[in-house]
Amino acid sequence: MEITLSKKQNKLRELIVSPNVPEIDVLGSTQSGKTFVGNLSLVEYAKNLYEYDHTRKFKGAIIGWTTDTLKRNIVDDMVDMLKSMGLVQSTPRKKGDFTISWGQSEKYIELYNLKVYFFGFNNQLAFNRILGGPLIFVWVDEAARIYTQANLQEQFDQIYGRLISYTGHPFKKYIRTYNVEGGANHPYKVKYIDNKECARLVFFPYDNPKLDTAEKIREVVNSFPTKTLRDQKIYNKWVVSEGKVFNKVNVLKSLNNWKIREIGIGIDYGSSNPTTFVPWALAYNKVTNRWGVVRLQTYYHSPAKLGTNPTTEYFSEQLRRFIVYLKMKYGNIPIYDAVVDSEALHFINRLEADNLPNIPADKYPGSVREGVEYMQSLFEKNFMYILEEPSITNIHEDFSVDLSGIDESLEEFRSYQYDKIKSIKTGIDSFVKDMDHSIDGSRYLFIDWKDKGKLPVI
Repeated sequence: MEITLSKKQNKLRELIVSPNVPEIDVLGSTQSGKTFVGNLSLVEYAKNLYEYDHTRKFKGAIIGWTTDTLKRNIVDDMVDMLKSMGLVQSTPRKKGDFTISWGQSEKYIELYNLKVYFFGFNNQLAFNRILGGPLIFVWVDEAARIYTQANLQEQFDQIYGRLISYTGHPFKKYIRTYNVEGGANHPYKVKYIDNKECARLVFFPYDNPKLDTAEKIREVVNSFPTKTLRDQKIYNKWVVSEGKVFNKVNVLKSLNNWKIREIGIGIDYGSSNPTTFVPWALAYNKVTNRWGVVRLQTYYHSPAKLGTNPTTEYFSEQLRRFIVYLKMKYGNIPIYDAVVDSEALHFINRLEADNLPNIPADKYPGSVREGVEYMQSLFEKNFMYILEEPSITNIHEDFSVDLSGIDESLEEFRSYQYDKIKSIKTGIDSFVKDMDHSIDGSRYLFIDWKDKGKLPVI
């Protein structure tokens, strides 16, 4: 296989495969080719390590946000690359040039006498799974994203301790690759860029030989819905977002030309704050021949605005009626998923007691920002739409409804703001925690749908 590397890619390769370069920090924009070089260089690094000392076995680790993102961003491409280089994968019956395992208990790749394990690092328990034994090689992908989470920073700082046993060894290697994740005060930038000495490289899209035309680079640049995200993810600028979160909100006046396949409901529960049931339809546009998600008429009950004091029993019954109401309004469309704020345990218990199936939301660290950026991209790529209709505030026993004067969910999307003061202070994009209830409910559902493959990875 003939591989063409840019000057900067080849520099990174040299840093990884050469002895006596113990620590490498690589900031790179999206699609800049840094991960490709990491995959490529691992083979040469393992070979050089073997030639230096073939008398013993060595262990390493590649760490990312989750094992799913590692598989998507690194492992699949690494295996394809190894095969394209003519290397043979081992099978239970035949020894090959490399071994790959992706089981429940262990995930690793073995090259020469180096066994590299794969670990996710998106919660506090994840660090406990990282090998306690000495490691000679560590590559942390999405390092700044991991460090964005305050409860993971102390454990992240301890990763280097796994390499201490190899202090002085010429092939000890600690690599960190990442995108910009916020402003000038971002904790990763302060600790690992501003106050740490090591080999450093910064990659831009034009450092990737595959992006060899202006059109290809323009496509990458336009893949981000806001100027701030383009500054961060393309131009490597440490800046925070401000102003409106959703600069583009696609609004429908009717469902003409749309055919609904199924409906899911995102639920944000509040005893004093609004409770929202946000139905999203997976639907096909018969004119554009494209799939999309359409937010249908929303249930939005604000106790403060309505002067009520509702109970969990009330909202459980309201959800039951709302599901029937959707069936009556949209026909016999299946409703498979109802995803609920996992912190609303008393409401979830009530739903369980009332035999209403539900899925607790996966509120992992960073899920708010990730979910919001995902919805920004869905709007920008004309995949996400809102059907404008007045919100439902109450559903009666006969399934007649009381309506609000406005579409309160749509107003949330239109008015959602970045918290500039908090963002500047922390260096991490933050949002004003107000009027975000249907947005939260939507995030809960979309996380579940994305995991199930019902929504695209953008």
